[in-house]
Amino acid sequence: MGNRGGILTTAGALALLTACSTPAPAAPSPISVTKPVPSSDAPALGNGPGSRPPTTPQPPPPRSPDKVTSACPFLGVTEISAAMGAALDTWAEEAKADSGWRVPVYRCDYPSRVGGRQVHQLYIAAVPGTGRLAATLEEFAPDCGTPVEQISVPAGTARSCRSTNPDKEGDTMVLVAKKSHGQTRLAELDLRPQRAEVYAKIAQLLGDRL
Repeated sequence: MGNRGGILTTAGALALLTACSTPAPAAPSPISVTKPVPSSDAPALGNGPGSRPPTTPQPPPPRSPDKVTSACPFLGVTEISAAMGAALDTWAEEAKADSGWRVPVYRCDYPSRVGGRQVHQLYIAAVPGTGRLAATLEEFAPDCGTPVEQISVPAGTARSCRSTNPDKEGDTMVLVAKKSHGQTRLAELDLRPQRAEVYAKIAQLLGDRL
């Protein structure tokens, strides 16, 4: 009985010692190898000095409208960008129509978001009757200087030329005239010099919508 009691005492002591001992540390978590995404050094987008908040013009018409009442719907910023193959930080903004000519001349400004300058300007007019296209176009755009390059467009006439307007020195003009809806419709886009194929694409777009 004595020896048996001694064994039990020893076993109890071992059990108590095991229960009070510090547990083994858990296996460490695997170290993450995912690197944090670096922040961009590019400046935040926004209006540059001198810029006005952008306005959202109506989308370009899928066909020539029955009545011309504005200029911006005839040519969108994304279309100009696609024709040039470059992203333009600008927007379209309808300006007040000019009533100084024999019919109202509608104007769309494309100001830059960086600096507020005009990147392009589009002019649209509709003259009653279907007179001679070339003569009406020359009257509409007297600032068309040399060299003059003819552009082929269906059912109309188009050309590109250098602007002689001192306020637009160095600009190129893309001019389009077309007989549409019993009118002679005219378009002029002033822009910086581009490749000939850019002028052709813009003239085609304008010709389709006049």
